[in-house]
Amino acid sequence: MPSVEEAQADLESAQAAFETAQQTRRAAEQKAEQASQAAVEAQAAAEQATARADRARGESTDAATAAENARQTLGRLAAHAYMTNSELSSIMQLGIGDPEEFQARSSGVQDLMRVQDGVLAEAAESQANATDAASRADGHAAAAQQAAASATELSDQALAALDEAAAAMDEANAQLRKMRDIHAAAERAAEERENAQNQPDRGDDGGGGGGGSTDSPPPSGNGVFQYPSSARITSPYGMRVHPVTGVYKLHSGTDFGAACGSPVYAAYPGTVESANYAGAYGNRIEVSHGDIDGVDVTTTYNHLSAFSSSPGQSVAAGELIGRVGTTGSSTGCHLHFEVLVNGDFTDPMSWLQ
Repeated sequence: MPSVEEAQADLESAQAAFETAQQTRRAAEQKAEQASQAAVEAQAAAEQATARADRARGESTDAATAAENARQTLGRLAAHAYMTNSELSSIMQLGIGDPEEFQARSSGVQDLMRVQDGVLAEAAESQANATDAASRADGHAAAAQQAAASATELSDQALAALDEAAAAMDEANAQLRKMRDIHAAAERAAEERENAQNQPDRGDDGGGGGGGSTDSPPPSGNGVFQYPSSARITSPYGMRVHPVTGVYKLHSGTDFGAACGSPVYAAYPGTVESANYAGAYGNRIEVSHGDIDGVDVTTTYNHLSAFSSSPGQSVAAGELIGRVGTTGSSTGCHLHFEVLVNGDFTDPMSWLQ
C-alpha cells in the first residue's frame, strides 16, 4: 500500500492525464464534425458538377446533331441551286432565254452559297463551343468527385481519431477511478495506523495455554477483586511493543495464559452489560460493578470461546461467566482481563492485589 503522499501524487497525475484526454477528445470531436460537414458539402458539389456535365454533354450532342442537319439541308439546297443554274446556262448557250434572268439567277445562287457557308460556319462554331463546354464540365465534375472522395477519407480518418480519443479518455477515467480508490484506501490505512497508535493494545498477543486448569474458583487477591482465572500471568498491563504491528502502545489489560475451555470467573459482584463478539476482542463479556469507593468500575473478559452468562444477569464474585478462548485478534488461548475506572483503562493488578 503506498503512502498517502504517494497516492496523492499518483491521483494528481491520473487527474491531469484524464483532463488531457478529455481535451483531446473534445478537439477530435470538433475536427470530426468539421470533416463530416466538409465531406457532405463536397459530395453535394460533386453531384451538382456531375449534373452540369451531363447537361453540357447533352447540349454538345444537340449542337452536333443541329450542325449535321444544317449541313445536310444546305447540301440539298446547294445541289438544287447548282442543277438549276446549270440548266439555265445550257439554255443560254443555245441562244434561248433572257440574259438578264440568267444574271439574276446566277447572283442568287452565289448569295445562297454565301449564306450556306455562314450557316455551316456558325453551326460548326456552336458545336465546337458545346463540345468544349462539355469537356470543361467533365473536368470540373471529375475534380469535384475527387475532392468529395478526399473529404470523405478525411472524415473517416477524423472519426477513427475520435474513436481512439474516446477510448483513451475511458482508459484515463478508469485509471483515475483506480487512483481515487487507492488514495482513499491509503488514507484509511493511515487513519487506522494513527488510531492504532492512539488506542490501547487489546492484549491480542495471546498468553500460552495454562493447561491443567480446573473449574475450581481462583484464589482471592489482596485487593478488591478476585482473580478471574487461576492461570499464570503472561503479559501485564502497561506500555509495550505490539507483537504483531510493532507499534509501541498501551497494553490495556492483564493476560492470563489459560488453556482454551478453561473457566473464567467474575472478579466482583455486578451485572452483565453485554456478552457478544466485539471485533479484535473476540467474544467479550462486560460486567458493570457500579460505584466502588466513589468511582464507576467495569471489568471485561475477552477472547472467550463460550459464554456462561447473558446480558442483564446478576453475577457474584467468583461465579463462572465464560470459557477461555482465542477469538478475535489473538495468537493463542488466553484471557485478556481489563478494568475500567470511570471509562478509562487502569492496571487490573491494582484491584487484584
